[in-house]
Amino acid sequence: MATAVAQADTAQEGRLRPGARLRWQGGTYRVLVLQGAEVQLGCLDEEGADARALLSAVVGADDFALLDEDLQELEREQVADTSGLSLLPEAELKLVRDWERHLREIDDGVPPDAGEGAVPRPGYDPDRFTVRQRIAAKAAELKALGFRHASAGTIERRRRAYQACGAFGLIREIVPGSPWGRTDERVVRLLQAEIKAGLGESDGDASRLYERLQAAVRREHEDDYDTLMISRATFYRLLGRLGIKVASLHWPTERRLDEANGAVPPYTPTWAQRLGEQVQIDSTGLDVIAIGDDGRPVQVELTAAIDVASRTIIGAMIVPKVRGRGPRGRRLGGRATRSFDAVLMLAQALAPMPARPGWSPRALAEQSEMPYADLVVCDPRMAGAAARPVIRPRMVVVDHGKIFNSEHFDDVCRMLDIKVRPARERTATDKAVIESSFNAIKRRFSQYVAGYTGSDLKRRGKHVTDGPLWSLNELQDLLNEWIALDWQQKPHDGLRSPFLPGLTISPNRMYATLVAAEGHVPLVLTPHQNRKLLPFNHLKVTDKGVRIGNRTYNSQALQEYKNRHTGIPGQGRRWQIRYSPYAPRFVWLWDHHKDDWVEAEFIHQRLIGDDWTEWTWEQATLNVLEDGGYKEDQRRIAREVSTLRERARRGPDPDTPRVPQLFTGPALDLDVPVADPYEGIPDPDPATVVRAPALTMAAEHILHAPRPAPPPAPDDPATERDFEPAGAGQPADTGGSRVQEPARAYRTGVLSLRGGAAEVFGITQAPAPRPASPTESSDEDDDQGES
Repeated sequence: MATAVAQADTAQEGRLRPGARLRWQGGTYRVLVLQGAEVQLGCLDEEGADARALLSAVVGADDFALLDEDLQELEREQVADTSGLSLLPEAELKLVRDWERHLREIDDGVPPDAGEGAVPRPGYDPDRFTVRQRIAAKAAELKALGFRHASAGTIERRRRAYQACGAFGLIREIVPGSPWGRTDERVVRLLQAEIKAGLGESDGDASRLYERLQAAVRREHEDDYDTLMISRATFYRLLGRLGIKVASLHWPTERRLDEANGAVPPYTPTWAQRLGEQVQIDSTGLDVIAIGDDGRPVQVELTAAIDVASRTIIGAMIVPKVRGRGPRGRRLGGRATRSFDAVLMLAQALAPMPARPGWSPRALAEQSEMPYADLVVCDPRMAGAAARPVIRPRMVVVDHGKIFNSEHFDDVCRMLDIKVRPARERTATDKAVIESSFNAIKRRFSQYVAGYTGSDLKRRGKHVTDGPLWSLNELQDLLNEWIALDWQQKPHDGLRSPFLPGLTISPNRMYATLVAAEGHVPLVLTPHQNRKLLPFNHLKVTDKGVRIGNRTYNSQALQEYKNRHTGIPGQGRRWQIRYSPYAPRFVWLWDHHKDDWVEAEFIHQRLIGDDWTEWTWEQATLNVLEDGGYKEDQRRIAREVSTLRERARRGPDPDTPRVPQLFTGPALDLDVPVADPYEGIPDPDPATVVRAPALTMAAEHILHAPRPAPPPAPDDPATERDFEPAGAGQPADTGGSRVQEPARAYRTGVLSLRGGAAEVFGITQAPAPRPASPTESSDEDDDQGES
């Protein structure tokens, strides 16, 4: 059996040499030509054919083997793929070869180009020095030669890479500019997967990402974890090599998602050659506050459609943006762009936009660059119209929003022969024209409108809602005038004159150029066709009519379809009922047998007596529910709709003073439990309670007692006049007769409970004698002596 030496003769510096025999793909071949990463093989089999393949594909095949002269398999040994060396510049290739020469000297003792009989240099003899000593000697030598990265650890790491992968392993270790340095590709792939998985999560530090990378490496490559896992410092360097800023991990979620799904160079602009060939539709917040139908300030949302070929805004719709109230799935009162709004915008694009009184004369089509005379002849509706072209969409590009994926939107586009192409998820470049147009609308229109809020709360001015605000209809009218006056007639950077490419032109001028080339065929929708654009429900007609939501509609003509079968398999008695969310007063039943419409009116319309919308009805329903009413009480809700309309006409309610609640902070349990003094004592039995005896006399007789009178002073006549002893000159009271006391005695509390406790107890109990002081004693003795 051949030895590894025999195999070494078949390779030249890690490559297959011409003339070597091998087995590949079940056949026997001889190497004819080696050219870079490719190899030309000549088949040695009788019925075989020559082949030309990549060297990596040949040596990486499962049945690859080198053969000797007798076509016997040599000892199995990994043949390194060195095809990548041919792709390196000359300087980098020389650096790899130099390192390979030094590493071979460490293992063999002599360089690979040493002559026969050469002896190892001092310090490199394998018989006398260990591998560690030889690596240390080589590190000192390379340092003296001026190698920058030549420490003992670096040499040992590159030696292991060379032993494992040959010269290809040295490429990743040595060649500068490697995408991720010496980190294994598997670790890089796991890191990129973790970054992608965390785009939609809350922001976090890089330390969290590093711990997730550790867990991923341990989960996917548990056996090789110690060799694959990188240090924390290498992790941060790897983020820099991958172009990932640590600060970007703290960006808002929406910004991180947009950054990850941004355009990848080289950039390809969106273009179209015909009018309506591609129309892009999307929705965005308009950054403006307006007055809603109920008289309260609301945010607004803009849905627009723009023609790519002419950059014309063919339709724009403003709707309120209000969050609904109630539990999830049963919220009411919420409002934003719906499928019907997108359908209404498409219908708006198929008809000329009428000019409103008070608009600037320059906003009229006859004063613009549009071919007005030709358009009026083609479509009489253009007479007196605004300077906005009518362009029929052939294909619309939409995102994956709920409003564009609805059955109603698809049905209308199919009826109008419009193709719908969804953009890729979270890829704004598929709708780059409409996204850029939204930024221009906010910059050139929104910031000049009263109620402008800025792009977010950090940029919103103070007391925006306290100033004058436009209503929704007025704001829509302002936008329509701005489109006809500014957008359509101002030169656009994305439009160039076909005759003078360096000259930018306006959307109206581009429309005039394109319509002259392809012409214009208007699509006029009749009222009968317009009703087919409305949303619909399949409902059964009963004796009470039909019910949409919590509203009932009925009419004499509608009753003719009560319990009648539609004749359509699967629908039974459920007829198609269409309604308009902006005018829900009437509904229409479509009789497909006659291709005719049957009208029915809301049964409680007389209680409203005014125009109203479905959004107003939902707001009224919420008010009734919060007031304790029921959703089925249509009369009460209809009266509430009338109240809301009246409130909207009056304007906002005046500010009423509010008493602020006391700020108590967080609730804390500060009460200390006190033992119950009656614990263990049984409750008294009413049958064993003894009634207390009643008093036999009045309370005044209990407290009655003569007050001892102080001796009157001889020199004080007022005392003799104002005070008289109780028993002087009258008999004692022995019966129930009332004792007559002086007025002063009555005021001081005698015979009365209105006195103080000291007076009461002073009467019933004589005061205790007070010991006399020495001074008082001496005075008393002097008085006795004088007497």
